[in-house]
Amino acid sequence: MKRIYIILFSLIISSLCYGQKLNWIPFEWVSDSISGKYYDKLAINIPVSIDGLPHKFKMQFDLGAVTTVIYGNSIAKYLDKYSGFNNKIDSTKSFIINGQKNPMFKNVGLSLGNVSFGERNIGYFKDYGEQIPTDSIYTSTEKHIGTIAPDLFKDKYLIIDYPNKRICVTKNLPRKLAKVDFQACSITSGRVTIPLTINGKVENLMFDSGSSMFSLITSEENANQISVNNIIDSLSANSWGDNMTAYGKKITSEVKFGKTILQPSNVYYVKNEMIAEFFKQQNIWGITGNAYFLNKIVIIDYKNSRFGIK
Repeated sequence: MKRIYIILFSLIISSLCYGQKLNWIPFEWVSDSISGKYYDKLAINIPVSIDGLPHKFKMQFDLGAVTTVIYGNSIAKYLDKYSGFNNKIDSTKSFIINGQKNPMFKNVGLSLGNVSFGERNIGYFKDYGEQIPTDSIYTSTEKHIGTIAPDLFKDKYLIIDYPNKRICVTKNLPRKLAKVDFQACSITSGRVTIPLTINGKVENLMFDSGSSMFSLITSEENANQISVNNIIDSLSANSWGDNMTAYGKKITSEVKFGKTILQPSNVYYVKNEMIAEFFKQQNIWGITGNAYFLNKIVIIDYKNSRFGIK
């Protein structure tokens, strides 16, 4: 009888740890034209609920950011309407973005999809974002009001299921994902740096879910070392209010994550001293994003600093 109890107890623990029901959060791809070219997977938006307000919102899923923020211009009309929400702006709490100090919302209820993340401090990015007209705040369409950053996922597993357009945040890794191709990664301020083998050499790249157009973006020097001579593409894109032109060249070198060979693609570079300096400060070769992993499931283990794909 004692043995039966032990077996039953083990089964219960196993079920709790590995067979738990995952609370999936849906996402949608943002499509648009950049430099005359149409992209059906330009960025990722996630539906959100803010502090119980009876309105539909969405925020961009951006793991290259540091702090989850609400845009000041976009939320302005709602602050006018809801004094309780407005009163949660706390100037004694602050964060830095684009080199500027901004206050934060204190103890704001936040849900992604139907999954509650409790009451949290969220950045208030003043004077940023598109203004929402007064007559539009009552319509049923989701309004884009901010950015979701990795501060929401600290000490947890983040699962990005690209084929099924959904993410999950969980304390325990499901058994079916325990044996994926994990590689050690570096995590600083929530930003994840992963190892890619490029032209036979392991290089560190930031993984940025806000970078959907580019498989690789790096310095001009690095791009020239792994590509053909001629520029085959150029894109003008907006990054946190700054317009930048990225130049694309065909990659001639093999790119791998662990044992997985990634699909041939282009490498892009930006002629911008601030970007080059950022790469040096972060000690990274460049940035990679969604493009390499669109047919895969990505698991970011924020507890143990690992990055995996399936």
